[in-house]
Amino acid sequence: MPQSDDHTTVLIADDSELVRKTVSRIMSRLGYHPVTASGGIEAVSLLQSSSFDALLLDISMPEKGGIDVLRFVMENGYALPVIMISGSGDIGQVVQCLKMGAYDYLTKPVDAHRLQIVLKNAFSESALRRKVRLLSAAVDQSPVAVVITDNRGYIEYANPSFTAFRSALTGCRLQENIFDDDAQPENLSVKFRNAIVSGKVWQGDYCNHKRNGELSWEHAIISPVASQGESGSHILAFMQDITESRKNQEALLKSNRRFRELADLLPQPVFETDGKGFITYSNRAGFSTFGYSRKEMKRGIHALQFFAPEDKSRLMHGLRMKKTAGPLGTHEFTVFRRDGAGFPALVYTAPITGRKGSRGFRGIVVDITELKESERMLRENRKKYLDLFQAIPDAIIVADAESGVLVEWNRQGQFFFGYTPEEFSRLHIGDLYPEQLREAAVAYFKKACTGQAGTLETQIVTRQGIRIDVHISSAAFTTEHFRCFVGIFRDITQQKRSDRLVSENIRMKNDFISTVSHELRTPLFSILGFTGTLLREQDELDRETRMEFISIIHDESKRLSALIEDVLMISRIDSGRVSYKKSELDPSITVSEVCRSLKIRADEKNIDLRLRVCAPMEHIFADQDSLKQVAINIIGNALKFTYSGGVVQVRLSCDARSLLFSVEDNGPGIPAEDIEKIFEKFFRVERSGEAVDGTGLGLSIVKEIVAAHDGTVEVKSIPNQSTVFLVRLPLLMKPCRK
Repeated sequence: MPQSDDHTTVLIADDSELVRKTVSRIMSRLGYHPVTASGGIEAVSLLQSSSFDALLLDISMPEKGGIDVLRFVMENGYALPVIMISGSGDIGQVVQCLKMGAYDYLTKPVDAHRLQIVLKNAFSESALRRKVRLLSAAVDQSPVAVVITDNRGYIEYANPSFTAFRSALTGCRLQENIFDDDAQPENLSVKFRNAIVSGKVWQGDYCNHKRNGELSWEHAIISPVASQGESGSHILAFMQDITESRKNQEALLKSNRRFRELADLLPQPVFETDGKGFITYSNRAGFSTFGYSRKEMKRGIHALQFFAPEDKSRLMHGLRMKKTAGPLGTHEFTVFRRDGAGFPALVYTAPITGRKGSRGFRGIVVDITELKESERMLRENRKKYLDLFQAIPDAIIVADAESGVLVEWNRQGQFFFGYTPEEFSRLHIGDLYPEQLREAAVAYFKKACTGQAGTLETQIVTRQGIRIDVHISSAAFTTEHFRCFVGIFRDITQQKRSDRLVSENIRMKNDFISTVSHELRTPLFSILGFTGTLLREQDELDRETRMEFISIIHDESKRLSALIEDVLMISRIDSGRVSYKKSELDPSITVSEVCRSLKIRADEKNIDLRLRVCAPMEHIFADQDSLKQVAINIIGNALKFTYSGGVVQVRLSCDARSLLFSVEDNGPGIPAEDIEKIFEKFFRVERSGEAVDGTGLGLSIVKEIVAAHDGTVEVKSIPNQSTVFLVRLPLLMKPCRK
């Protein structure tokens, strides 16, 4: 009901300005907000444009009178009380207005007290009518069936939902008495009568049959109503079809049964909790996994007791996030069995929602012990792969098959090419090759990415611009995200050099065979020739001639023996079957003997062979025959290549730790390009226009013998001037004296 305040607006329509002012002042004093209209037309206009709580209307007004305005109000359904204002002679019109729907009337002059009472009553009745209209509309529009009967069952009111509800069940017209309604089951009629007799409210569900034979479930509330002091004079009943609700409940129960039957088939624990976190359901796997019984669950098991203390806060945070549809955290936890044994698990949960919101959680626990072990093994295998990848001595480069950009490399690859990881990551596969070879290398890369390429021998270029011969083996593989090319780059520089050396050795061996054949043939032919002459003409030859022939045969035999000894010596060295009989010796004695034996050859070539021994001469620990072989080979070579009239100087001296044995000649010298080769097997310096005998093994034997004695051999040569060979051998260390 509107209260007497400035928000209660009353429209005053009267053609008398005095009346309007007088009534307005009264209204203001009473606390209402007055609005005035000078005639019926203005009053209608204000009603159409504004909202008012009451209307004070003069019956007699020019142009449009109060009766016309009242008729407009009633016809257009304005829900406001209309109070007529009339003079003493308008009683007939007042009665007419009351019959038309006016609430009350006031006579002029208007009494303030009377006006206050009338307005108060008008507002109270208006509010009550508004509530009645609202209630009536609510009941009429309610989907719940509502019926009111007297205590004999005669229907006094039934809303449209009740009429439609009964009609849907029977297809017949609604009966006047509720007990005669064919749609009413017998037990419900009993409930009606009991409510009338006992005066108590009854509510419950009951089953009914529709005209098509289907079952219909209804919920009813039957309440006795007292009217005008009489208890139980009427019955108010509310009925609602709950068939769908019952079907949904049955479907939910069936769904729950199926869920639990399926859950029992799962090997993973499945659980449900109430709103406080206590376990209300677990499948068979839950009991067998965690070791609890159903009795223990009924006594109360809280879900948090399965989790490690450090995981509980994280779990609760995740559950709160799920309730508010926030981001989900990690699902991995450590959970514990009844015996205290823990294991890693993935725990997935979802809220169980009802009409009042979340009423617990439902979840599944997945044991990931094997998964963790697999992950551990995978990490170990990956580490092994990475260690192996990094340990491979060849350079390995991995490139994206689509773009050719380098994506991975091992340590050897980084060292081999000379780039930093940052530089590598910006390189294309083609950047690893010289420009003139790049096109062919990129073509090989594309073929390799399709699995059509085998190997490739080419050159790469390092960051420093150095070219290196490489052999490339490749493969292509596909990862989850992209396809890759893997290239293994093997440095074959040494192999190429070795191949060249092998070729050179083959050539030198061929030359050696040719040379040995020649060297063997020459003394053999000499021996055969002179022995043949001696056999045929021994009687004709004088003694002097025979002795000359025998001397030649002896020299050629010695030459042949030396040649064979060189070949055997180098063979023993190559096979590792050389044994040295080392002992303490004075090197000056051995070298002096060699010089005396070679003096004849020097004199034959008119060469001055000189020996100089610097005192004091220290002893060495060496094999005497091997030392003699070294001296013969070096001094013999000097005599061989020194021209007639030349000089060969042999020197022996010592420094603090080594014996220095040098041989210097003033022969033609050794070309600079041959200095590094003269110690190689079968190598001989080519001299145009000169035929030099020998196998090319002498200096190779010297090098091996000197190395076996922990020494070194060096050579210096100035073409057309001199050549010096210097051998260093360690001196025999004497024990210290106190």
